Amino acid sequence: MSKTIAIVITVLTVLCCGLPGLAVICVGGLALMGTQMPEVMTGANATTQEVLLGSIFFLCVGLILLVIPVVAGFVSFRMVKPEEPVYVGEELPPTA
Repeated sequence: MSKTIAIVITVLTVLCCGLPGLAVICVGGLALMGTQMPEVMTGANATTQEVLLGSIFFLCVGLILLVIPVVAGFVSFRMVKPEEPVYVGEELPPTA
């Protein structure tokens, strides 16, 4: 795999998973703050425990989505093989 492909894979996973993961974490954090007044957060008769479980779920899903680009970048850059230098028209001097 070339270095360009590894960069493209990393950028795509950041755009498709990393940014939505950050948004989900923000929603989970806002929901976590909303446990103080659950009826405002849900618009229905919800208990504090239900809102707390929902916010924890959002935080966990967001963290999973945030880890995916890190793993994809690490794996894709580990698979990059170093390029061998190309000598065009030059003869290598004899080794001693």
